[in-house]
Amino acid sequence: MRKKYYTRINVTGSCIAFIFFICSNTSLCQENKSDSLKTTWEKIGPGGGGATFLPTFSYHTPNRFIIRCDMTGSYLTSNGGQFYKQLNFDNGAAGYAFDEHNAQSIYVGSSVLNHSADGGKTWEQVFPKRSEIKKEFYYGDHAEYTIEAESSSLYASEFAQVKNICVDPVNSRFVYFSMGNYFFYSQNACKTFKRITVGHPISFIYTNATNTKNDTYIFTAAAVYVFNKLSHSLKQNDLPEKMLPAFSFCGGSISKSNKIIFYALHHDNENLIQDQYNRTDVWMTEDMGATWKKINDPLITNNQSAKPNFAKISCAQFDAAHAFLISDLYEEKDKDGTVHYWYGALKTNDAGKQWHWVLKEGGGTGKYGIKDGTDAKNLKDAWASKAFGDEFIEVEDIGVYPHDGNTAVLTDWYRAIKTTDGGNTWQQIYSTPQTDESYTSIGFDVTNTYGVHFDPYDSNHIAISYTDIGFHHSYNKGKSWIRSVKGVPAAWVNTCYWVVFDPLVKNKVWSAWSGMHDIPRGKMTRNPAWKNNFKGGVCVSEDGGKTWEPSNTGMNDNSLVTSIIIDEKSAAGKRILYATAYNKGIFKSTDDGKTWQLKNNGIAKNNCAFEITLLANGNLFLVVSATPDYESKNNDSLFYSGAVYQSTDAAETWQKLNITAEPFFPNGVAADPDDPNRIYVACWAGIDLSDLLGNTAAKAKGGNKKIEMKGGIFLSEDAGKTWSSIFDEQQYVYDVAVDPFNKGRLYCNTFNKAAYRSDDYGKTWKQIEGYDFHWGHRVIVDQNDPEKVYITTFGSSVWHGIPVVK
Repeated sequence: MRKKYYTRINVTGSCIAFIFFICSNTSLCQENKSDSLKTTWEKIGPGGGGATFLPTFSYHTPNRFIIRCDMTGSYLTSNGGQFYKQLNFDNGAAGYAFDEHNAQSIYVGSSVLNHSADGGKTWEQVFPKRSEIKKEFYYGDHAEYTIEAESSSLYASEFAQVKNICVDPVNSRFVYFSMGNYFFYSQNACKTFKRITVGHPISFIYTNATNTKNDTYIFTAAAVYVFNKLSHSLKQNDLPEKMLPAFSFCGGSISKSNKIIFYALHHDNENLIQDQYNRTDVWMTEDMGATWKKINDPLITNNQSAKPNFAKISCAQFDAAHAFLISDLYEEKDKDGTVHYWYGALKTNDAGKQWHWVLKEGGGTGKYGIKDGTDAKNLKDAWASKAFGDEFIEVEDIGVYPHDGNTAVLTDWYRAIKTTDGGNTWQQIYSTPQTDESYTSIGFDVTNTYGVHFDPYDSNHIAISYTDIGFHHSYNKGKSWIRSVKGVPAAWVNTCYWVVFDPLVKNKVWSAWSGMHDIPRGKMTRNPAWKNNFKGGVCVSEDGGKTWEPSNTGMNDNSLVTSIIIDEKSAAGKRILYATAYNKGIFKSTDDGKTWQLKNNGIAKNNCAFEITLLANGNLFLVVSATPDYESKNNDSLFYSGAVYQSTDAAETWQKLNITAEPFFPNGVAADPDDPNRIYVACWAGIDLSDLLGNTAAKAKGGNKKIEMKGGIFLSEDAGKTWSSIFDEQQYVYDVAVDPFNKGRLYCNTFNKAAYRSDDYGKTWKQIEGYDFHWGHRVIVDQNDPEKVYITTFGSSVWHGIPVVK
């Protein structure tokens, strides 16, 4: 996956060829300047590219709203989506609230309740108070942030997410939120809180400044509870049995009226659509939840075919006659019985009496990756329409501006779009198109990146290997980006894990592809069928990555390739290459990648090969990930430990290295270019059995249990014979790298919301300023400007800047 062998500098005319290994964090490249330079970071990439949720508007302007992604980032805009500031909270955000009284007051719920009094510039944790926290730590395969609170604290650690935040419209000192079944309230500006438990997890909290000014409504799947702000009493109103369980509540007042309506959804028990999506009823109440009625508009019930799926309903808080429904599969049948599946959004302008499509996409089989549909004709989009607009795209969420039911933001798998005219037209708000059909980030970066790759013949040409959106490259040093996957088989195109340019042949590039993303996270391999359910392989380009063709004879088309490297000592046109296939092991080619042979001699049964590293002395290091043992009958050995192997004979044989006690989960290897005996290994820390097997399988095998593993970084100074720990063993280190421009300088990046730099071969480490994304991958020194680095992330694209340490 990562090119981590080192050929110093070969100059041919104006061409500089320099290959170095990719790290996991940012670092300052000129030591004598590190303390005087200011840390600034720029996000690069095309923008968008991942699933986003919870679009939430300010009460004061429709141009100010916030959106979260499923990769822990939050994106705040104050100019209607022309540019975003990314906010990073441990575990990501679970709820947002703007204050009706104060435009600068914002609340974000994550694992804790956070408040900003200055429009998002600075943040204070208001619940639980820092004094209530006994211990904080990261744990699990995604290094989830966990709080152990004092026994006297009200913090609900069993739910661990703050949701459904509501600032009282009468008195902003009153603040409400939920954690699971608990309703929390403060009446003194979050200085103290009280909590009440209800029967089910809370999904919506509502109050207003007029006819419910003394009551707060708390919605759950089975009942609506009314909390009296004066007496603190709680009244329960059960929902009708036919709408149980209910979800996706919303509501508000009719414009220029005190009448309040609430909407809700309910999945019925009919057969799933395509074995995946539920069929859905839409309900509403006009008497504060005392009685509910099902909406029977013909478009909602789809009488001509079958009941559709609806995922979310949302309305304007002060214009609630206007509501949007989002659907992921809506069936329509031709006269001959042919079924077409649509997705998008429907809208009502009259409190649910009549509905119409405002965003209609698809029309094909409704299956991922099958290009038989159409994008919405009333959408002005950026790059995602060209890439994915003719195939199924799951719609995720929609939020409506509180004062105008015609202004809304909708999100899906790849993008955010906005309407200001009730859905007649939609405008993308995730990227800036350029005149040359390239695209520039506006801070809305939602992508998982593995590497930044440099063209040795063109310093302006760099590439990024992405999950979900494949290969992107730039011809202007990262200012704008073009997706380039022409020729990559459709079953492979989801993820490009690595890219390597040939330094002796202009425009020749190899790339590693897999239809399965997010390797090596354990969630991807819980189902034993994963090895056969996905395709992948190696592609080659002769035009700098503009077009590709498979180059995988001997691998077949079901090799999930995650890493590829080139032996620069081999002859041009007859290159020796190595590639890791996560479901097969290690492959070698001696004919420029045309044909491949499996080279697993010495590798144990676990062949989840993740990364291959080639040192200047010719030694190879192979990282194998921890994975389930599906055939194990013994509940004490339900998974294989990860491993690191070394080969001193060009992959003909492999020897397992004894780095630390098993089980352990290595991720990456790096070596000192000046001393190949000095080797570094980055490791994951402790996880649960369920991280590898899933909750159901772990329970069936005797229950979930912690798998204690040493994380951090291990160092060998004798070519792998002996090892010592040189970094916090509780940290989840994705990768370690050596700076080829600064002797003794290392970087590591973690899933612990921090990246680090060492200037003394790893003896001491300092955190890099300004970078705070929860899930970090690698750090790559900028080959064109060694004072800067690129940081690849699991969900925030690529960060570029000068890495100053604290």
